[in-house]
Amino acid sequence: MQTQVEDSAKPIVDPHDIDAKLVQKLANDALVWCSLRGLLVGDRNSERSGTVPGVDMVHAPVALIPMSFPESHWKQACEVAPIFNELVDRVSQDGEFLQQSLSRTRKVDPFTSRLLEIHSKMLEINTIEEIRLGLHRSDYMLDEQTKLLLQIELNTISSSFPGLSCLVSELHRSLLQQYREDIASDPNRIPANNAVNQFAEALAKAWNEYGDPRAVIMFVVQAEERNMYDQHWLSASLRERYPTFNDRCGFNVLIMDLIKEYSHI
Repeated sequence: MQTQVEDSAKPIVDPHDIDAKLVQKLANDALVWCSLRGLLVGDRNSERSGTVPGVDMVHAPVALIPMSFPESHWKQACEVAPIFNELVDRVSQDGEFLQQSLSRTRKVDPFTSRLLEIHSKMLEINTIEEIRLGLHRSDYMLDEQTKLLLQIELNTISSSFPGLSCLVSELHRSLLQQYREDIASDPNRIPANNAVNQFAEALAKAWNEYGDPRAVIMFVVQAEERNMYDQHWLSASLRERYPTFNDRCGFNVLIMDLIKEYSHI
């Protein structure tokens, strides 16, 4: 995606102009805010941080102030999101294309190879699932030289941070409001971020479409997950907003169960 725009990004504030003492005050207040609001991850220096909730937590890595971003690029990213979503959905339904495009990957990645093997067997028995839900996250960066909005990646298998990203927006609004006399930036210009509730709404709608009251919404996670709090934000939002049941299941356990289930096909 390469669409040139006329407007250019002007920094909200030049970080080099901020006094060192002010930076330290911003950092201290940000750390307190993160601790109070749950903008946290597990400490990579602790073995328990990825398995035991509530212990050895640290603040998530965040910038102290938001980066200036052209509004036209923001609107562009929002406009192309449904297009990319439809593209991913169509690709997911093209079994022959998936098998061919990942044929080289399967030679060096046992995990992908096994998934493609299961996928191939499902194609043979012609199993069709009409109900599908995609939760995607596109990552963009603004190219400094060309001023173009460039897509870095499109996440489909692991679309994380709907919970923590909402908190980052709130953190930046809080800091800009608190230091409005020192930093000439309008906190109201920070776009609203309601991703966690939108994700919960999508999951609940898919559950309803499935039409089976015994169905569950399952969170597939790694055995050791330092980012568990972002996942718990989504789980909590789902529980609070909708009368559905969801369960967190170890990634390795679920994959092994799938392999055992379809190994006889």
